[in-house]
Amino acid sequence: MKKLFDFLGVVYFATILKGDTIFGQMCWSIKYVFEEERLKELLASYEKEPFLVVSDGFSSGYLPKPKMPSLLLGEDSQEKKLNRKKVWLTLKQLEAGDFTSALSDKDIKNIDTSTVTMHSSINYKSFKTSDDGNFAPYGEKEFSFGKKDIYFLIDSSKFTLEDLKRSFSQLSLGGYGKDTTIGKGRFSFGDFEEIKINNSSKTFMTLSPISAKGLECKDIYYEPFTRFGKFGGERAFKNAFKKPILMADSASVVNFEDKQNLQYIGNAIKNISDAHPDAVHQGYSIVIPIKELS
Repeated sequence: MKKLFDFLGVVYFATILKGDTIFGQMCWSIKYVFEEERLKELLASYEKEPFLVVSDGFSSGYLPKPKMPSLLLGEDSQEKKLNRKKVWLTLKQLEAGDFTSALSDKDIKNIDTSTVTMHSSINYKSFKTSDDGNFAPYGEKEFSFGKKDIYFLIDSSKFTLEDLKRSFSQLSLGGYGKDTTIGKGRFSFGDFEEIKINNSSKTFMTLSPISAKGLECKDIYYEPFTRFGKFGGERAFKNAFKKPILMADSASVVNFEDKQNLQYIGNAIKNISDAHPDAVHQGYSIVIPIKELS
């Protein structure tokens, strides 16, 4: 598993850093860097053997607190407001089950911010902002992030570290998410570091949204996440909207009866667009072992 050390400097985004979105943008980058045939080859076996799985972006040095009930986390159930703010743990704390040591954004000096900028669209035939002549402004959310870690799991027999670097470099230059044509989502990044984890456990936590369809396990704890996807690139101009997808959000916890040796779980998601039947969505997630539940 490769970890991207960080984003460098103050960067403005119109889209948050979710693993399934980053994967989609990486597919476009692969097409631009290596041409479409290479992307098709990589996606041909994606339903059974993913060549790439991408995590969300996390505050550098930390991972999210598992999305489990307070009782299982050992939290004081009377301190719900405080518990909601304490969301960051280290890998060692997760492995040890030291969930009550979670820190808040303020504690780790996380400088992420979000603002809403108001805009108004004008019809240049009528010089009005709406058909009825009333003033009709709208807001767009903008994010700035501090240093982030992103984790990549690659099948190096199909997609090498050098391929990853070239593709991610293309993404950084072209921009991530919405409004890249006006400069949003462009960033610089540090080097890659290989992370070695003992993946043998009964209990795992996900690092991005997953499709849990067909997952055979003892327990799963999660918050639902609905993805209202939209195509980018040249597919953004016609039939751009994908079908909604219901997923289990990042930091879900999956508990098995017996020990497993897993690096990722989930499924590839297809049939998300009638206009583009070849489209595929990342329903996989990298998993890390946490303290085993009984």
